[in-house]
Amino acid sequence: MKPYFLYTGLLDLARELAGDEKIYLGTRPYAFHAGNAMTMVVYPLLLCQELKKLGKKPKFKFFVFINDWEQDKLTGPDVKTYPFNIFPLNTTFQYAINKEDPSQNIVDYWQSIIYSEIKKIQVQFPDVEVIPIRNSEMKTNPVMKRCVIYALGHPQEIAAILRKHTGKLTLEKPLSYVLTVCPECKTVKGTTEITADGSILHSCSNCEKHTKAPYDRFDYWFYHKPLAVPRLEICDIDLCITGFDHFDEGDYLIRQDLIKLLGSKAKFPKTLYTPTLLGKNGEIMGKSKGNAESISISILIKTVIENKDAEKISFPVS
Repeated sequence: MKPYFLYTGLLDLARELAGDEKIYLGTRPYAFHAGNAMTMVVYPLLLCQELKKLGKKPKFKFFVFINDWEQDKLTGPDVKTYPFNIFPLNTTFQYAINKEDPSQNIVDYWQSIIYSEIKKIQVQFPDVEVIPIRNSEMKTNPVMKRCVIYALGHPQEIAAILRKHTGKLTLEKPLSYVLTVCPECKTVKGTTEITADGSILHSCSNCEKHTKAPYDRFDYWFYHKPLAVPRLEICDIDLCITGFDHFDEGDYLIRQDLIKLLGSKAKFPKTLYTPTLLGKNGEIMGKSKGNAESISISILIKTVIENKDAEKISFPVS
């Protein structure tokens, strides 16, 4: 299996696909800017258009994975030097305050926006499905439970894979890729362990509450790289569409090794890497970087066509 890159890769994929594949689109429920749209609307639309040109009927199922188990912000001893010795600053998006509208949960607020944007694909291609699914909705699925518990008990093995494919350094501590959300104060602080009887033991350093309970009684922070594996298996994903920056981070090889490590029955999916959209300041676009912008899908499509095999694309002038 090989990765597919940019517009040329999209054309190759269009010739290979039948049109009824299950496609993985993932995002954090925190924003939806032009950079997100590049991966989650523009390239899916272009793929559908190319299939149609080849006489195929696009009937894809687009699974939009809403990562409500992602942290509000990463912290650690030194996130740049030791990017895999990390943990949430406060909590997960599942329990984060929505600054745009405090009366509404942040995940509810952004999922509605994200879903409505991706649904635009159905205007041209009504036979495709757009299926939003939160990590928290998969918590009790046996596949998710198995992966969470394994990752909780084997952080060293996960760290070894991350080091192998990135060359980054890791410290011995802290080293966790799964932590529980405190049932009392809803923060992700302290320690999480598996006890001899298979229960989860959470000791909160924020409210000092100690909770021992079965797996299902907790919510979780699950680091996004191993978290991808149960999602692939549960939804039987055929193709992932994701940003080129993830390929630069080694994710293509990391994912292969994590599938094996976690004992997953997921097939290794085809993966299409889309160009990185730069903000007006020339840096990768992102809300956390303060350079998030919106622009029409038609202008983004035109920009992609004009820069077919560019790994990075400057923000277009509308």
